[in-house]
Amino acid sequence: MIIDALSKSRAHAAERLQQWAALDLPVPPTWCVSRGPDVPVAFDVAAILEALAGKPGAGDHYWILHQGPATPGSQRQSLVNLDSDTALSAALVQLFSKADAPDQVIIQALPRRHAAGVLFTRHPVRQDLEHVIVEGVVEQGVVAQPGTPESVQERLILHRDGLVAYSSQPESALIAAIGARPFKALADQLRRHFERPQACEWVHDGEQLWLIQTLPVGSLPRPEEAWSRRAGSGIWQQAVSPLWYTLAGRWLKTGFWRPLGERLGWHDLANIEPYRRQHSHIYTNSRFFLRLYEQGGPARLTGGLPPAWQPRETPTAKPWQWRRDGLRRLTTGLALASLARELQQANAVTPALGDLEGQWRQLMRYDRAGERLAAIDGWLAYCAPEAPAEAAAPTGDAVAAVQLAQALPPAHLANLQRLGLGREATLAPHTGFGVDPVLPRFSAALPELAALASVSPERRHALARLADAEAGNIERHVRWRRQAAALREQLGSQLRSILATMGQVLVARQLLRRAEDIHFVYFDELWSLWQRQGQVQDQRRLTPEKIGERKVRYLTSAYQGAPDWMLDQVAYGVKLDQQEKPVLKGRALVPETASGPARMIHSGWALSGLEPGDIVVLDQCEPGWLPWLALAEGLVLASHDPLHPAALFARALGIPCVAGVDDAMHCLVDGAPVRINTPEGSVLADDGQAPRQAL
Repeated sequence: MIIDALSKSRAHAAERLQQWAALDLPVPPTWCVSRGPDVPVAFDVAAILEALAGKPGAGDHYWILHQGPATPGSQRQSLVNLDSDTALSAALVQLFSKADAPDQVIIQALPRRHAAGVLFTRHPVRQDLEHVIVEGVVEQGVVAQPGTPESVQERLILHRDGLVAYSSQPESALIAAIGARPFKALADQLRRHFERPQACEWVHDGEQLWLIQTLPVGSLPRPEEAWSRRAGSGIWQQAVSPLWYTLAGRWLKTGFWRPLGERLGWHDLANIEPYRRQHSHIYTNSRFFLRLYEQGGPARLTGGLPPAWQPRETPTAKPWQWRRDGLRRLTTGLALASLARELQQANAVTPALGDLEGQWRQLMRYDRAGERLAAIDGWLAYCAPEAPAEAAAPTGDAVAAVQLAQALPPAHLANLQRLGLGREATLAPHTGFGVDPVLPRFSAALPELAALASVSPERRHALARLADAEAGNIERHVRWRRQAAALREQLGSQLRSILATMGQVLVARQLLRRAEDIHFVYFDELWSLWQRQGQVQDQRRLTPEKIGERKVRYLTSAYQGAPDWMLDQVAYGVKLDQQEKPVLKGRALVPETASGPARMIHSGWALSGLEPGDIVVLDQCEPGWLPWLALAEGLVLASHDPLHPAALFARALGIPCVAGVDDAMHCLVDGAPVRINTPEGSVLADDGQAPRQAL
């Protein structure tokens, strides 16, 4: 690049071009042409052409002339495309002949343009999506592929990994002429070098993608606060009752986050809550994940960070450090075994119905056990090393069967094996749909069990073989996670028992109408009711109508789902109406085609509506849901995690499955006929037409 001494009016543009070239961004060959003492009659560009020999501008080329800011004070340059040397010479003469002519002008040379457009490094509307947005046009005659439209404005949406998430044209000329990888590579470069999201003008010459200019996208500010629903890491999976939130949320706060923050010196986070319950779901404060990731936490923490908070460079990995991990890697196994014994001993004690003090002491005993378990849970979820992930494999993949068997708590694995052997009526009573004590269990003779009789013989055979898949050594962190999950469920079951007794007492004391209402009071309200402190005030506040409103909100959120993100108090990734919207494409895990009615599973309560032949659509998944997923004709997963329980389940049983379908939970309508196409990884309406517009 040759840059002469510049006047102040041109210095900024030239400086930016120099910087971009120094950053290895694909900037075209650039020159600064001076007017000289006399306005020339014509410009001889032979010297420039000679310098172009062997460069992209050589041969059949065209020129880009920078005319200065598009508007006064704007960073955007006014660009003119000139298709010949003669046109460039004439344009320079015309520009320098003006009364207010500049002293210098910047020109760039490019081969003939095959395609051109704009690239956004982040979605210009959705702060919750990491997608790359590409808009452009392929010139007429560039693509000689039947059915591929040319000279039509197209829009592509790419996943962060570069796979096509959406195309406005079924046969994309941009993909045919350029492909997705050059756009991903350019977006990655821009992300690394620019803190703010960028809108980049690009051209393609048939061989290479070139950057013409790039500007920050002002419509995408960095949020001040971010709360994520998808950051449960196996702890929070679905709607939770008020009592369980105030128990389990407090356990993790006092047992894990607060001690961790004190050791690592997070004084500014000392009085900030790590969790919040909205839409009956638990949201995690992303500030805790960002701080932990910056101090060497595992890469999976980035799943709890919004796109604007994603670090431009990956911090140095720190598999273990004293202040963060303490002795967890040495003591976790012993601590889990100790907790198992404590819960077993506590379960052997059953306070009498009239022993009010004994019942409260029993609840406090479980409360202390929950806090100890939360300290382990938090470390395993947010600090322990990543679990090994195998690449997606073909239908009936044996690796997926092993991973699934080794990841599931033993009771859940046994349930799948019983289902495979046709003994679904004997599913273990202490397992179920989740850890929240309000959720139903198999011991309640659930009507959902009858539907399992329709599982096909082929899938039963695959389930029965999961017993053999468990053989072999299990990585210790995976083993600890499954043990902790089993203890969470055991604790939930034991809490359900004591809370049922306490609920009866509160009904007898006329403080609640129904025993189940105890799950819809917060812990401080339960303590006040139990101690009869402020009885009149509590009765006025906790009226049957108030409890009923909480139940309705809880069940509504359990069936309809909740936003994925709360950014600066704005909800993202949520269906604001009941109209079907286009769905972004994902990645085919099991490349088979399937069709049927969409069945949205936001929580265990919705499993009662699942029937054979449904296309099951879900995001997070409790292990207790897996027997019912064996009824699915196909699966659509919003998660990108290759170790997602439903993803492993689909691969192990050969269920047609598309994963990484962003916004699937919020764009499909329950019961609407859909068809999943693989290996394209697309989700189509029943009429077979691809989505017509992007989200």
